[in-house]
Amino acid sequence: MATQTAPNPIREKMLKGLALQKAGEVKQAQRCYKQILKKTPNNPDALNLLGVTYRQLGNPKRAIEFIQKAIAANNNHAPFYANLARAMLDIGTDSESLLLVCDKALSLNPKEREARNMKSIALTNLKRYEEAELILQSLLVEDPEYLEAYQNYAVLLMNADKAEHAITFFTKSIMLDPTNPVNFIHRSRCRQKLKQFEPSQYELTEALERFPDNSDIQHEAARLLFSMNETAKAIQYARKSYETDPRNFHKCVTLGVILLMHGDQVESLEMMKLAENLSGGSNQTVNWNLSLAYLANGDLEHGWRLHTARFDDPSAQVTRRKFDVPAWEGEDISDKTVLVWADQGLGDALKAGTMLPQLAEKAGKVIVEVSQKGATFMQHSFPEIECRTARMNAQFESTASDFDVTANISDLVDFFRPDLESFKSAPSPVYSFQKDRARAYLERLQGYGDKPVIGFSWRSKNLAAHRARYYLSAPAISPVLESRDAIFVNLQYKAIQKEIEFFRTKFPGKFEFFEEVDLFDDLLGAAALTAICDFVVSANTSVADMAGILNIPCIRFGQQEPALLLGQKNPPWYPSMTYMRPYTDRPCAEFVPEIIAELDRQMENWTPEPRNKRLGL
Repeated sequence: MATQTAPNPIREKMLKGLALQKAGEVKQAQRCYKQILKKTPNNPDALNLLGVTYRQLGNPKRAIEFIQKAIAANNNHAPFYANLARAMLDIGTDSESLLLVCDKALSLNPKEREARNMKSIALTNLKRYEEAELILQSLLVEDPEYLEAYQNYAVLLMNADKAEHAITFFTKSIMLDPTNPVNFIHRSRCRQKLKQFEPSQYELTEALERFPDNSDIQHEAARLLFSMNETAKAIQYARKSYETDPRNFHKCVTLGVILLMHGDQVESLEMMKLAENLSGGSNQTVNWNLSLAYLANGDLEHGWRLHTARFDDPSAQVTRRKFDVPAWEGEDISDKTVLVWADQGLGDALKAGTMLPQLAEKAGKVIVEVSQKGATFMQHSFPEIECRTARMNAQFESTASDFDVTANISDLVDFFRPDLESFKSAPSPVYSFQKDRARAYLERLQGYGDKPVIGFSWRSKNLAAHRARYYLSAPAISPVLESRDAIFVNLQYKAIQKEIEFFRTKFPGKFEFFEEVDLFDDLLGAAALTAICDFVVSANTSVADMAGILNIPCIRFGQQEPALLLGQKNPPWYPSMTYMRPYTDRPCAEFVPEIIAELDRQMENWTPEPRNKRLGL
């Protein structure tokens, strides 16, 4: 006769709790585990599962408390340590500690899947990518449909600067779980990193259809549209995202940045100040963008004060060099050598270089480290200063020791451009050019004594779609050449033969191309050629910077440049420059009549005297 097994109420309650937990009824499952613990307070399984429910309900600290009690009751059960690692990750525990817990779990059971998954995350955070990759590969071999492994593999690849491969894994994650918006967001970030804007736009459109009210998806759409220079559309999505999640300072910053580049400086500054309050004032991305907003509103005091935040903003494209000597803070350096170093592009270095003569008056000696072509050009202009290429190793540590203090070239503004009045009183121009070379170029022009000489460029060498909307093609700028009887000199660097032939064919005897001058690498040649011009019309490139630093009248057209304009209509750095902003909702070619009208206005009473005086004729 068969014996009947006595009912086990604890076991039955545990099974009920598990079933409820798997069905998503987490609070009901919690009640089951609590009832068990009333009768058996040290039940390790109930303690562990109750801890897991707290993590599922968004309370990882409480989860850790109960999982640690479970481990105290039974310290030989690998899943307990794996669950502890998961809760620790939720509260932001450091990766070294997380790794120790995962290794403890794996010492008990080397095949524990959750512990291996958590270990891969810890290793990724520690940038031990190869070790993490081996773990994830083994997990996917065992279970080709393991969603979390695909997600973590994608994050690993994204962090390891393998965005192209990361996209594949995020796409697979989306296929396995199309209800998770996070994978759509990460895939978009990868696309943007690779400048793959069109496919990202298509994929985010799908995401917006799936999650029409998701603030994070709206935020990502705003970022994408901003990257594509579609600021008017980007503002709409950024505003929706921020209004849905007004305590998120990242979304506040995004809206502020887009407003700034759309020309809404006042509201931008309001948003940046709000982001500063929300972030507690310690976030350097916020501080860097707040600096730009202050500068765009003409508040140089607050703008320059926060200007160094760019070095701690991971999204800012700057180089932070390392030195063994202190930075100059305005003290007497009349008996010292100061090394001036650049952190951004050549255009920024040339602009900031207008302050070097004033520094040279204060220092015993000045050394400037920039690119080779920049050093050659600066050395001609400032013979009393030593100009050379940067002497540093791969870690940006200086390999030279022939100086006493350092100064970043852009941050010289603290001492020499503290307010707008200081721009007005600053010496200009301070750069020079090779006059004999310039006069020789001028002599090659037919009729230069009776006609104005106009230099022009129409684009950057970077013709990505999101930038090209603010540039012109050769045919698009041709109405400028048609508009007046003048000599037009090509200043476009990296011009292709097809463009040159277009101008030669369309404007014979009017278009001049000095083929032997390398306008990109030979800055002395570019300066000499620019110097023979009465006027320059240029896209927003270093061509305009060259005209500006030589004090040659120039029309510069391009997108918003708040940090350059400093709250003014035209850039204070260049007294002779007129800054024009093309339409944001129409092709740049439609703006050409505005450029011609401004050119007509400025050259109405043209005479060759300023040019002749500049060239010493």
